[in-house]
Amino acid sequence: MTQGALAEAVGMAQPSVWKLASGGAKGSRKTVQIAQVLGVRPEWLSDGVGPMRSDSKESNIAPESEWGTIEVWDSKTPLRDDEVEVPFLKDIEFACGDGSYNEEDYNGFKLRFSKSTLRKIGASTDGHGILCFPARGNSMEPNIPDGTTVAINTEDKKIVDGKIYAISEDGWKRIKLLYRVGPDTVSVRSYNSVEHQPEDKPLEKIEIIGRVFWWSVLDY
Repeated sequence: MTQGALAEAVGMAQPSVWKLASGGAKGSRKTVQIAQVLGVRPEWLSDGVGPMRSDSKESNIAPESEWGTIEVWDSKTPLRDDEVEVPFLKDIEFACGDGSYNEEDYNGFKLRFSKSTLRKIGASTDGHGILCFPARGNSMEPNIPDGTTVAINTEDKKIVDGKIYAISEDGWKRIKLLYRVGPDTVSVRSYNSVEHQPEDKPLEKIEIIGRVFWWSVLDY
């Protein structure tokens, strides 16, 4: 594939593709799209992690006999016995560390989760402590692109290396990977490490709002 064809396929300028191919740039917000066009895994293209391509002999699609159905629902659809509704905030800024949120600008939207899902992550099955909001910025790309809806469990604040957390630092709220690097030090990291370098912070300076346990992104 020519650089011009790749640029057109992913909606980039050809000089930007040339810069990537020549080593002049080490990352791109279009990594996922580029990987899809080239038929390689985004993780391999971004960081050289794992095989270049997925094993075509293995299928991730369940047999048709195990397929379920899709049901349409809206705010007026009654909740099932095994479902709960949780708040969907406009922004992470409205999330508080104790699991509450700012009522002044809460949009009233809600998302639904099954109680079994919440049970699996050790959350309250009544939905208490679960908050959803859109992630912002490119620091967690390609795994969590800008605009991705994420859900956090504000009752889970224990740091497990490599897990994703919503954190607050002097009021600055972000979605980041956390690693313990000392008794009183935590490393704050991003998937997009090219543009966002790791930061070592005193543990006392970081407030953990909750652990990210689910996210959903629309690929368009």
